[in-house]
Amino acid sequence: MNQSRNKILLTGQPHERRHPLENGKVKITTFVPLQFKKRGIRKVVVGPAGVDAPVVVNSSMVITPSNDLPLLKALGRGCYWQHQLDTGAVTDAADIAKRESIHRTTVNDLLRLALLAPDIVQAALEGTLPRTVSLERLLRGTFPLDWGLQRAVIAGMG
Repeated sequence: MNQSRNKILLTGQPHERRHPLENGKVKITTFVPLQFKKRGIRKVVVGPAGVDAPVVVNSSMVITPSNDLPLLKALGRGCYWQHQLDTGAVTDAADIAKRESIHRTTVNDLLRLALLAPDIVQAALEGTLPRTVSLERLLRGTFPLDWGLQRAVIAGMG
């Protein structure tokens, strides 16, 4: 957050300012347009549009992809329930809701996840989805049935 002329700038282009000091040296302040967004219970750093890696860590330690466990659990339940509907083990979402003792709306929401493109599901399993894609965001958003359009929506979330 950069305060300039009593105005808070939350977004914009990266820039730096040079402030001359009394001893002849220069103080440099840098503004980087990063945002912190919640992903489940964690907060992640989100850079400006078009920046894939807003934070680069120069370290010998390898950072492994992280799996979003609530998303994986919901994907599994949705796919399992869709399989049960396809095989005729249950007749509708109301049967699943009654058997699982949850609300029918929750079942319908998770069944929508079974319609995601296979490569999106694979990315979720591998932990390589954009960090801003969360279960909450997937459930709140509307996704087209076309897998190409789904990929565009997911790419737009990052």
